[in-house]
Amino acid sequence: MYSRSILRSIKNYQVNLVIKVLIISDFLIWSSYQLLAPFFAIFITDKIDHGTIEVVGIASAIYLIVKSIFEIPVGIHIDKSKSETDDLFVSILGTALMAVVYFSYIFIDSISQLYILQGFLGLGAAIAFPGWYSIFTHHIDKGKEAFEWSLYDVLLGVGMAAAAAGGGFLANNYGFDLLFLVVGLFTIAGAILLFTVKRKIRHN
Repeated sequence: MYSRSILRSIKNYQVNLVIKVLIISDFLIWSSYQLLAPFFAIFITDKIDHGTIEVVGIASAIYLIVKSIFEIPVGIHIDKSKSETDDLFVSILGTALMAVVYFSYIFIDSISQLYILQGFLGLGAAIAFPGWYSIFTHHIDKGKEAFEWSLYDVLLGVGMAAAAAGGGFLANNYGFDLLFLVVGLFTIAGAILLFTVKRKIRHN
């Protein structure tokens, strides 16, 4: 009920289309991520050969380090153009790369494969985030900045909370393969949704 009222507020409140699409896209992407996040450590220790809590920590560190290394260079690169086309392109590209990583988790069984995928996941995030933030910053409605950022934050919070519970159900009853498949599909859906703002962004 609460999430439905939030969605209704997005529809009825005077928020421009680009911001609506960006919020809904991130809702799909981050809610799907939260299907997996609370249980990823269990996947590593149960499904990866010689997977331990130490491996979980290293895997998380690899993601964060790679993301941190590449995110600023990507941001600098897209700032060189006044057009938002490159912002949109890199956001879609990075999100699609993250989806490919989620699908690939289905097929791995070794620590080295896990670490490689974590590196690519960090790279995907580093590519996706600056473009999304740039477009959101350019199109946020003046005088409604606090509301629109709050709307974004609340909607994602509700979606991620529901997803965490749903992820536990999926993993427990159907296994991690289906969970990774669902996460990947919803992430791809979030990337595809970004295409709908192509005509609404600045091209020069």
